[in-house]
Amino acid sequence: MSNQTTVAAATIQVLSFEDKTAAYDQGGRYARSKLETLNVAQDAARTLGTNPSFDRWENYRMEWVAGHAHVNPELTGNAHDAAWSDFAKLLNTLYGLTKPASQSAAASKKREERAAADTKLLEKYEATPVVELRDKLSKTYEQMAKNPENKDLKKAQKELDKVIKLRTSEENKAHGEALKALRSQVREAAAKCTDIEKLEAVLEILDEYTDLAYTIEEE
Repeated sequence: MSNQTTVAAATIQVLSFEDKTAAYDQGGRYARSKLETLNVAQDAARTLGTNPSFDRWENYRMEWVAGHAHVNPELTGNAHDAAWSDFAKLLNTLYGLTKPASQSAAASKKREERAAADTKLLEKYEATPVVELRDKLSKTYEQMAKNPENKDLKKAQKELDKVIKLRTSEENKAHGEALKALRSQVREAAAKCTDIEKLEAVLEILDEYTDLAYTIEEE
């Protein structure tokens, strides 16, 4: 029994004072980094505006990637593009901002063809819950591990992966649109309200349940 106590005590003391200090500092740096990311997303939403054009979005993306590459010159081009992709997802999640569609004839034709294929795929799986689709995809990957050259499994994996992304995208879009509508209603109601106590109460509630005020200032 005493041996177990000694081992347990020894296990707990696995960090030196310097290591503990480093761990504490790194936890704080990580928290500050996450907060800075949210602040950058908020600034980006202000820069892009509520309804950016395709050209404005693309110009912003190129400058953003250039800035990312300047600070991280050791990374590859794919890594910079992946970083932008993650950031764009954050903009969609927080502000409902998504890449606008190009208005060129070629892009419009390709978009129509892709939309038709996506609609057909969604109709095929419309009665299947996303959680079930994910389960099927997981089982397909397990089968592919045993039969990596099976073309039918590859086709099934690609199709399931695609429909899951489509369904998730639809949910995110609906969430973003709901956020926009509700924020607009809240701003309108706040502008009309003349009761200081009510406004203070609302502000207190919002501050209590959000880590950061995600707002887009409008001109």
